[in-house]
Amino acid sequence: MSEKVEKEIGEQITKLDLSEYRSIELSKLSKENIGQKIRTFGWVANVRSQSTITFIELYAHYRTVKCVYQKKMHLTMCTSMTVYGTVSKNFGKKDAHEFEIQVEGVEIYNGAIAPSFPLNEDSSVNAILTNGHLGLRTKKRQLFLKARGHLLKIIRDFYFEGEYTEVTPPTMVQTQVEGGSTLFKLDYYGEDAYLTQSSQLYLETVVPASHRAYCIMPSYRAEKSRTRRHLSEYTHVEAEMADIDLDGLISSIEALVSYSMRRFYEEMKSDILSVFPEFEFHKVPRTPFKRIKYSEAIELLKSKGYKKEDNTDFELGDDIPDAAERYLVEVVGDGCPVFLTHFLVGHKPFYMRKDENDKGLTESTDLLFPGIGEILGGSMRQDTYEDLIEGFRRENINIDPYYWYLDMARFGPCKHGGYGLGFERFLMGLMRYESVDEATLYPRKVSRCQP
Repeated sequence: MSEKVEKEIGEQITKLDLSEYRSIELSKLSKENIGQKIRTFGWVANVRSQSTITFIELYAHYRTVKCVYQKKMHLTMCTSMTVYGTVSKNFGKKDAHEFEIQVEGVEIYNGAIAPSFPLNEDSSVNAILTNGHLGLRTKKRQLFLKARGHLLKIIRDFYFEGEYTEVTPPTMVQTQVEGGSTLFKLDYYGEDAYLTQSSQLYLETVVPASHRAYCIMPSYRAEKSRTRRHLSEYTHVEAEMADIDLDGLISSIEALVSYSMRRFYEEMKSDILSVFPEFEFHKVPRTPFKRIKYSEAIELLKSKGYKKEDNTDFELGDDIPDAAERYLVEVVGDGCPVFLTHFLVGHKPFYMRKDENDKGLTESTDLLFPGIGEILGGSMRQDTYEDLIEGFRRENINIDPYYWYLDMARFGPCKHGGYGLGFERFLMGLMRYESVDEATLYPRKVSRCQP
């Protein structure tokens, strides 16, 4: 800011009786304040100057308000400032703002106008994430922040209403859940420890006390996958329930997803449309969702001529990749979520309960979501000591660090099951993001550990 302009602004402020101006947060301003003198603080979202007038869009707390200053002023995006003025009706015919502030004085915070801002609403996702600390000033990333926080609240509301107990298991562990090759290793006071892959085992210990428990915690996977839906650190929504069977488990997942989708779209609709006017909302699925067994899915892919990447047919034992999962959602679910169930024993972790009618299968399920593929994995859990020991041996896992987990099968076991939902994948699906990075505050993956 030039010394001349700074002096003029300062002189204008000194002429005001600041006691006449009521302090009010920008986000709480409404047409009810028309005629009132107010003081409010915010950041410049947009600015346009003419010969003797400056139009400013000021934002704070997901709200933008138009300000009109009868003085030409050089401002830049993200300059932080306090505005003194009178709230008036907006007479602009093509303006979405119901009211505006007729500015009578401004204070630039620390007297420093921000440098030229390196981003705009048309910047690429990569540019916004590379400058993630500044990208949060864009409307798209502000919408993401609000959407993420609101979806977390909705999920917690679901669990609260269902009388689940929220817990916070440790994230530094000496056990594995999903295979040793994806563990992040660390030195724990001279001993080997790892960043957790899942809080599931600890959640299972809570079930005899609380009957139903959940956590929303970070999980870590050292997978060198460079896909649009993989992260090395992600938010894991996990739940465990006592006295339940596979059908009951799947029904509880359906309830969570339907409840979350319905409330999210109802409560975030206006915010989403304000940034993406042409947004296509997913239809909230009716329950029960469609289900298909893993073996049936393999046969369906073969019958439809859907090939693997090497142009060969799918066979039992093959992993179903995300593109094929999305295909199953369209074919089986008609664009709605689909449960893929009963995976082979040798392809699932030690803790999954075997199907009583076919010991070669597990009582397991993945939830496939439109446009994404798998967003959730769940199963009934092993509840006998002998079956757990067999599972450890099958996967060549040393049982010593799991003494506490094995105790669960010795001291009053029960039939129980649970699941883990990848929160960012769920948000990615709801918001139709192209990449899970867009559903993450600061993504951590193979190629990114900053900012």
